[in-house]
Amino acid sequence: MAPARWSLAQILTRRLILIASAVVVLNVGLVGLYYGSDTRELETQVVADAMERLGAAIEDVNLPADAPVRDIYRNHPTAYGFALVDRTGTVGNTMNRALIPPAAVAIYADDWITRMNTPQGRLLVGGHEFAGRSDGLRAVFVMADDPANLMRRAFFAELRRHVWLPILPMALVLITASALLIRRGLAPVAEAAAWARGVEPGATVPDPPPMRASGETADLIEAVERALDRLTASLTAEKRRAAEAAHALRTPVAVLVARLDALPPGEATEKLRADLTALSRTVQQVLAAARSDTLDVAEAEPLDLRDVARAVTTVSAPLAYSNGIELILTVPDTPVMVRANAEGVELALTNLVENAVLHAVVSPVTISVGLGPIIRVRDHGPGLPSGEPHRVFEPFWRGPDAPSGGAGLGLAIVERLQKAQGGTVDAISPEGGGCEITLTYLAAS
Repeated sequence: MAPARWSLAQILTRRLILIASAVVVLNVGLVGLYYGSDTRELETQVVADAMERLGAAIEDVNLPADAPVRDIYRNHPTAYGFALVDRTGTVGNTMNRALIPPAAVAIYADDWITRMNTPQGRLLVGGHEFAGRSDGLRAVFVMADDPANLMRRAFFAELRRHVWLPILPMALVLITASALLIRRGLAPVAEAAAWARGVEPGATVPDPPPMRASGETADLIEAVERALDRLTASLTAEKRRAAEAAHALRTPVAVLVARLDALPPGEATEKLRADLTALSRTVQQVLAAARSDTLDVAEAEPLDLRDVARAVTTVSAPLAYSNGIELILTVPDTPVMVRANAEGVELALTNLVENAVLHAVVSPVTISVGLGPIIRVRDHGPGLPSGEPHRVFEPFWRGPDAPSGGAGLGLAIVERLQKAQGGTVDAISPEGGGCEITLTYLAAS
C-alpha cells in the first residue's frame, strides 16, 4: 500500500507552524538576552515580588507565624530578611534582622531600592509603603544571596509577561486564521483533484467544478479537459481500428474454415483446422476486448445468470466434445438476478469455459451458478502458477504447460470485462488440483 500523502494545505500549515514557532523562539531568545543582561531591572522585580507576597500575607499589622511567605526566610536565614515598620519607626514583625542595615529602617520613601557593599558582601535592599493603609506600615527587604533563585524567577516572570502572554496568543491566532485561509484558498484545488479522479478515458467527462478557483487552477482544469479530449479521441480511434480489424478477419477466417471441409482428411488438414480454430478464437477475443470498454451497466436490465450459463454451455459443447471433455452445468432452482450487461457476462463466461476446456487434462469442466450473484468454472488442468496466481490475468502471459495456439488473452479479457461491469474475478487452486475461477456481479436490487 502506498504511503499516505499530505495535502498541500497540510504542508503549508505545517510550514506556517514551523515559522511561527521559530518567531516565538527567536523572540524568547532576544527578550531573554535583553532581560538576562539587565541585572538592575531583575533586582527591582525581585524586590517588587517580595513586597507583593508580604503585603498579601499581612493581617492587620502583623505577619502570621504560619504564613507560607515566611518559609523562604526561615529556610535561608543568611540570604533573605525582612522587617515591618510603622510610621513611628517601630519595627514589628521581622525575620533575620541581622541582615537589615539600621539605616534602611529609617528610610520613609514610598518605594525605593539600593545596593550596598558591606564587609559581609553586596546587599540588595528595598523598601515599600503599603498603599491604602492609615498606619503607614511599610516593609524593608534585604537579599544577601539568592539560594532560592529569586532572580531566576523574576527572569522567567518577565518572559511570561513580555513574550508568552502577548506573543503566544497572537501566534496561535495567526496560525489558526492562516490555516483556515489556506484551506479555503486551496479548496478549489481539492475540488479540481476530485473532479480529475472521477474522469475516465473513453467515458463521459463530468462537468468541472465551478470556476471560483484561481487562474492557475482554472488553467489546470482546462488543460486536463483538453488532454482528456485528445486521449478519448485516440482511444476511440484505437478501439474502432481493433474492432474493424477483427470484424474484417472474421469473414476470411469463416471462408477458410468452410473450405477445409472440402479438403481430404489427413494430418495436414487437421493441423490447419486447429490453427484456424485458434485464429478464430483470437479474433473473437480481440472483439471482446474492444467491447469491454463500451459496456453500460447503469442502463442494463436485470439478468438471470442461469440463462447465460445455459447459453454458454450449449455454445461451448462442440469445443468440449472435440477435446474429449465433459461439461457439467449446475444451476439453482430459483433465478439469480444481477445488474450486468448480458453480452459482457456471456463474453466473460465463454472465455472462461473455453480456457478451462483447452487446459483440462481430465473431465469434467464444471460450470456452477451460485445462490448469490456468482458463477464458478472449475477445471482439472495444471492449475495456477506456483507463487504467482495473479499472473494468469496478465495479457499475453501463458503458463509453461499451456496448449499451443493460444495468445494468452482469455483471462486478461475476462478481468477487463469484470471491471467494466463493476464485478470481480478471482482464481484459486482447489483441493484435488486444477483451477477454479469465480465471477462475481452486482446483485439486482
